[in-house]
Amino acid sequence: MTVESRVDLVPLRTWFGLRWRGYDRDEVDDYVAELESELRLVTADRDASEARADALASRLMSVQEENDALRDGLHRICLTPIDPKGLPERLARMVALAEEERREVIRDAQLKALMIVGEAEARARALDEGAAAKREEVREDFRLAMSARRAEAMRALAELRNVALDEAERIIAEAKVRRAGIEQDT
Repeated sequence: MTVESRVDLVPLRTWFGLRWRGYDRDEVDDYVAELESELRLVTADRDASEARADALASRLMSVQEENDALRDGLHRICLTPIDPKGLPERLARMVALAEEERREVIRDAQLKALMIVGEAEARARALDEGAAAKREEVREDFRLAMSARRAEAMRALAELRNVALDEAERIIAEAKVRRAGIEQDT
């Protein structure tokens, strides 16, 4: 069972039935208050870890969008040709050389862009997988911590119950002895 909010965790039951010569109320109340405080800290840690994972996922999305925008801009710039018909012969030759150089630059830029995009996508996948793994690790750590604390609280409650039962049995035994003494006196 997963715990989704602070409301599911706290407040815990903070009262106990009173028994004649039972537990020390202040001690149990202090223990419960301390346990609730620890639960609040664990919940805050979990929420902070989830917020960090969400922030990383958001940053990953913005980097991917930025890469897409750069790729589109490069493609648009590369598709704008110069018309050599309206230029004198020397300028036409320079334009032809520039056009050839442009094609080489475009080819090199496209190869580099593909490599960069591939690397960015690989890093983005790694970040996404890392964020998912970290979220799952935080959830598992929280589940284990809560399980251990629950077991500890149950042991403490069982111990308090046993102490109260022992005290009740002792009081009943004393009462029976006194009743037997009173019955003998009469």
